[in-house]
This record gives sequence, structure tokens and C-alpha cells, in this order.
Amino acid sequence: MRISELARRAELPVATIKFYLRKQLLQPGNPVSKTQSDYGETHLERLRLIRALREIADLPVATIGTVLSAVDDEQLPLLELLRITQTSVARTASTGTDPEPARALLADLGWQLTPGSTLVGSLAGVLDALAGQHEKIDAESLRPWAEAAWALAEVEVGHISSGTDRAVAARRVAVGTVIYGELLAQLRLAAQEAVSVSRFQAAAPAAGAGQRGRPS
Repeated sequence: MRISELARRAELPVATIKFYLRKQLLQPGNPVSKTQSDYGETHLERLRLIRALREIADLPVATIGTVLSAVDDEQLPLLELLRITQTSVARTASTGTDPEPARALLADLGWQLTPGSTLVGSLAGVLDALAGQHEKIDAESLRPWAEAAWALAEVEVGHISSGTDRAVAARRVAVGTVIYGELLAQLRLAAQEAVSVSRFQAAAPAAGAGQRGRPS
């Protein structure tokens, strides 16, 4: 397909695609003349990944380049590609808090992360905030959240296999972390309201009930 068709299918301006070509984020097409090149499905999937990283995850060009380099490195294990993508999208970083409570929680849950995972530091920051509110941070107290997170992770990672195209796998991680993360947050809020209605609405007095029988 020509670049105009590629732009139409990728829902991007031609100028944007040319920018990605100049920045070497998108591989050149196959030249068919001095001024035209032919592009294929791999270019389209690459642009979909770039859009997810740029528009959904709001990553800078340099970080997008890091993820794309991992996609292109066929010698890099899939597990490492997923880790690089996930940590880039989530922008996890050490919070400077004591990591031991996070490590203890993960050990008690039986969860093994990749060596040196920055998620330990991020989790430590959340646990520190909970402890500051005098909330329990042991595995038993946090098990409902951990079990829900594990169940969702199994669904999300279940869409990726060893045979999944590397660009597709990275895009699914980006979309799953950002968009489905927001979906989870909104569904959780809606669920809290729905559960509150189911538990407390029947006990609440009907509107205007306190006005009945009052003298005028």
C-alpha cells in the first residue's frame, strides 16, 4: 500500500508518518520508485503500537524508541519485552521508601517478579501510604485486592502467547495498562456505588417521609 493508504488505515496524517520515518521509529517502506515506497501490514501494526505509546500512554519519543528497540531485538526474550513495555507505560520508579514491606508482601503472596523490578519500589510507596493511614499491609489483609489483581492479570497476559507478534504483544501491554486500568478504576467506583445502594438504600427513609403528619 502507498503511504496515503497507510495513513488512512492507521488513522494518522501523512505528515505524522513521515515524522516517524525521520525519527526511525517506523521502518522505511520498500521503494517502488524514486519518490514512492510500498508499505505492508507490519508497518500498519507498528503505527498502531506507536499510537498506543504516544496517544494512550503519553510517552515521549525517546521512551517510545526504547520500547520499539526491544520489539525489534529478536534475541530479547518475550518476558523482557513485556517488562520493558509495562514499566515504560506505567512509569514506575523507586519512591525512596523502605522496599522490605513490599518484598515481604510479594513473598507471602507467592508472587515472583523479574529481578530488579521497579514495581517493588512503587508498591512500597503505596504500602507506606496505607501504613501512614494506620491500615494493615499484611498479605491476609490485602488478599482480596491481590486476588482480584491476579485474576485480571491472567486475563490480560492470557491474550499474549510465545507466537504473538512482538509489536502486537507490546501494544496489548500498553493498552491493557492504561485504558483497561482506567476501565478498572471506573468499574470499581460504579461497583462501590451499586453495592452501597444494595446495602443501604432500603434502610434509608424515603424522600419527604419526615414531612408526613406535620401540622401546617
